Amino acid sequence: MLKGKMVKIRFRRYYAEQRLWVFIGKVLDFTGDWITVEGKGIIVVKGDVHSPIADEKPRILMIPRDNIAHVRILPDDFDINRLEFYTRGVRHFIRVPGAPETSIGEI
Repeated sequence: MLKGKMVKIRFRRYYAEQRLWVFIGKVLDFTGDWITVEGKGIIVVKGDVHSPIADEKPRILMIPRDNIAHVRILPDDFDINRLEFYTRGVRHFIRVPGAPETSIGEI
């Protein structure tokens, strides 16, 4: 179903002080228990002026589906090497050319 799609995955947070982690990339495999994605991780640290922080190089990550809060499907031509962050109000966003922006977390 998601194999071959570009996605943004937001991980679950288990306590209020936990850093928000998002992973954006292309789904390589999707099973009942795991999703394998090649892409970049983004960490948002609440109150940090340097946040969000993205990986410099792509990597492959196997993610247990139980750790996923939600998945957003992005356009197939979304370029993870050109992530453009901006802030509106108290939230960080990534611009998505030809589609609505995607939220990655609070300041």
